[in-house]
Amino acid sequence: MKHIYKSQFVYWIHLPEHNDILTQGYVGVSVSPTRRLQEHKNSTDNKYLYRVLNKYPDSVIQSIIFKGTATECYQLEEQLRPQKNIGWNNNKGGICPPSRKGWTPTANTLAKRSKSLKGIARTDEWCQNLSLAKQGKNNPMYGKKNPCSEEKQLSIIRTKNLPNYELYKTAVGLMDNGVSADKVAVQLSIGRGVCFKLKNRSHLFFQAFPELK
Repeated sequence: MKHIYKSQFVYWIHLPEHNDILTQGYVGVSVSPTRRLQEHKNSTDNKYLYRVLNKYPDSVIQSIIFKGTATECYQLEEQLRPQKNIGWNNNKGGICPPSRKGWTPTANTLAKRSKSLKGIARTDEWCQNLSLAKQGKNNPMYGKKNPCSEEKQLSIIRTKNLPNYELYKTAVGLMDNGVSADKVAVQLSIGRGVCFKLKNRSHLFFQAFPELK
């Protein structure tokens, strides 16, 4: 199974009177320009851009100027912003943020995590206080509507996973019979992470097809 990489976009944030992308406005790269624009409005990492976006909320325009691979997009961004402090950009273009994809924590990191959690008494009172702290306006989903019912979500999951039903069924059978997830991933060309989720019965696939759980 081949991995699917999302396309990325080069976007230009500018005012209506701007006509020179090489010297005016802000140029950036993102998988989701709309979401990234909202992040710019809420972040002071680029203080000048933050002030502009909040001073002219109804005037600022975001234009998509290119769609392509991450490499193509960052190359174009570097051409448009070859150095710092051009337009509203305070950094040069072409710098791809670091990715944690494929990163595996070391034994030392895992040990530190475990140590940091030791000594925390998870009493009934502690659990209740944690629950209360997430209720009402403190809940990150407060005021947000569920986009669809549980049955609708399961229907979407079933439709999405149906093409892989036999493949995943075979993978589960092999791992239940002692074949390692790593070997199954190679043998069936399934992502290693997917195999481990199938092995641990934590993949959404089992919500869609509970008979295999």
